[in-house]
Amino acid sequence: MEKSKQRIYLILIFTTLLDIILLFYVELNPVSLTFRNEIYTFDIILCGVLWIEFIYSYLKSDNKKQYLIDNSLSILGMLPINFVFLRALRLVKLIQLIKLFVLARDKQKNLTNFLKHTYLDKIILIAIIFTFILTVSIRIIDPNINDIHTALWYIIVTITSTGYGDIVPSTLSGRIIGIIGMIGGILVFSSFTAVISSLYISKISKDNHDNLNEKIEDLTSEIERLNEKIDDLKKE
Repeated sequence: MEKSKQRIYLILIFTTLLDIILLFYVELNPVSLTFRNEIYTFDIILCGVLWIEFIYSYLKSDNKKQYLIDNSLSILGMLPINFVFLRALRLVKLIQLIKLFVLARDKQKNLTNFLKHTYLDKIILIAIIFTFILTVSIRIIDPNINDIHTALWYIIVTITSTGYGDIVPSTLSGRIIGIIGMIGGILVFSSFTAVISSLYISKISKDNHDNLNEKIEDLTSEIERLNEKIDDLKKE
């Protein structure tokens, strides 16, 4: 049963990732109407499959209300609507599928504990929402950025500190949004770095703790053997 769930989640992960790539490809590149309609049809079918998985998981969950709260953004990400924010939220659903795939393999739920202590899933969610808000804001405010794709490109380049310079805001408000994007990008990526560092540090601490326990056990055993020898010598 567990292996079947793993296969299903793995298939959903790859098809969702492919769907995201294809959707953004047809939005950012001039393609034929036939090809575009084929991608949209594929997207609708995938959303139907994702809804089936969602309903199944909902019926199997112990706390259905909490399940809906935890997956509220995933619900929006499963809507087959041609809107860049909803397309971006498909990434949230992809992350959830990856979590479910790993949990299907890991009965001790180490990933859940890891996410609970590092808040990695929440950091990713904040990064997506932050990118969306800045993208819409710069598109509305700055006349030099005349479509949503250009706005998204500018924000991604800004928050990642790449700074190609091919797109530059022409208004003070646009530059302020750019500054917010730079500062927010530093905070988000430094959070990712902190999560990865904490992972390695906790692993090293655990290894050192295990080694120390082994040495203590060896010393304890040696002391017990010495005590036994002392007792034997006293008897003689």
